[in-house]
Amino acid sequence: MKNYADFIILLAPSESVKKQVGEHKLYAAEAIGMYESMNSIAHISIKTMHRQKSFLTEPAIRSLTPKLAAVAPITLIIDGFDYFNHGEDYKTIYAKLRSTPETTSWFKTLKKHLNIKEFMVPHITIARNIPVSDFNQLWPHFKAIKWVENFTVNELTVLQRETFAQLAKWEEFTKLSFGGKHAIVPENKPSLAKPVSNTAYGKQISLF
Repeated sequence: MKNYADFIILLAPSESVKKQVGEHKLYAAEAIGMYESMNSIAHISIKTMHRQKSFLTEPAIRSLTPKLAAVAPITLIIDGFDYFNHGEDYKTIYAKLRSTPETTSWFKTLKKHLNIKEFMVPHITIARNIPVSDFNQLWPHFKAIKWVENFTVNELTVLQRETFAQLAKWEEFTKLSFGGKHAIVPENKPSLAKPVSNTAYGKQISLF
């Protein structure tokens, strides 16, 4: 057990989505050069915890198992792309998840179990925190793509790395299954709501 560790709790999309995101990241890198999130694997960040005492946090994470056993798996729908603004000089391009009453309720329940009070826009980052000049080069391409794809989430993935070790890499700590009997499948209707683009809502952590 590590004395102090950082943790990321996330949702992993399907292998198909991971492949598509990887291709989009490669396109962006070929267009604008290397950027901060180009090597991260597609994921939906739920909660990050820095400099945690492992002997306290690891049992606390495992204790979530009974709570999540009552949460149903859910089908999420990627519906094109959107972006966050980080002040006037930087932006983040991400794959947008369609918002429905079902998904809103599901994420609200998950946040309650994980004691998350902050507002969040679930998303999958493509190009994080890039200069506006790079964004202006990429956005016409991504804006024109009509990408709609479903994937089902059956578990939470928890990653861990040692806080004070140099070049520490993220490693899988555990997976926690959603044990609800009836999977949630939102109605397949286009979203009418557009997430607010704001610096506070655009936080995304690279896994590598």
